Amino acid sequence: MIHQPVSSFYEVQTREFILEAKELLKLRKSLARVYAQRTGKLLWVVSKDMERDVSMSATEAQAHRIV
Repeated sequence: MIHQPVSSFYEVQTREFILEAKELLKLRKSLARVYAQRTGKLLWVVSKDMERDVSMSATEAQAHRIV
């Protein structure tokens, strides 16, 4: 499954929320670069795929060059 990183922001102070959001954005960009590099797809294509959860069979994941 391809998806973007998520976090739970319950019971945190605003400062912590902002710091965690920034860290998640950095992680998302890093993951997108790795996926793009691994699959040979353009970064914008990988980013778009990460916007929604994408479930794949083993064959589909191989064709997508994820595994």
